[in-house]
Amino acid sequence: MPAAKFKIVRKCKVCGEPFKAKTIESWYCSPRCSKIAWKRNKDEELRMQKLDEVVKKIPKSKDYITVPEAYALFGISKETLYRLIRKGAISSVNVGERQTRVSKEELLKLYPLRKKALTKSKPVAKLYSLEPKDCYTIGEIAKKYHLDDSTVYLHIRKYSIPTRQIGNFVYAPKKEIENIYKGAKQ
Repeated sequence: MPAAKFKIVRKCKVCGEPFKAKTIESWYCSPRCSKIAWKRNKDEELRMQKLDEVVKKIPKSKDYITVPEAYALFGISKETLYRLIRKGAISSVNVGERQTRVSKEELLKLYPLRKKALTKSKPVAKLYSLEPKDCYTIGEIAKKYHLDDSTVYLHIRKYSIPTRQIGNFVYAPKKEIENIYKGAKQ
């Protein structure tokens, strides 16, 4: 994607340093930070997959679960679980060395189940007002953000922003346009 003709100052999502974004899709200040973010995302996906595998192996009828199973089900750290056991907030049974079981019922009362990492929800349809008072024309967007008309059309298609044509003018919702170009100097 070609570089933008306007300045976007953003804060790097990894190191927190402010930087001048070269495109509207730039979120990291350097290739190094980009690689770190990619690695973190992949590690988190792998961790969630492992937890999902543990959850699949737990029988639904099981009333007392092990600490690793509770971590996989609820996302609660083992330190928190042992602290709750010491306080007496949840009942537990020790069936031997390294075999502490905790009540699944009591944990359900205290904590919600961990959200599945692999479950992709359907995107929620957004409602837009495409009345001219709530929209910018393509020319207004180009003038406000110092872009060519063709670049504005490209971004509208790329981000699936709805448009409405009235006569010779094409209108796009102000809210969506401002979300795309937030941080851009006008």
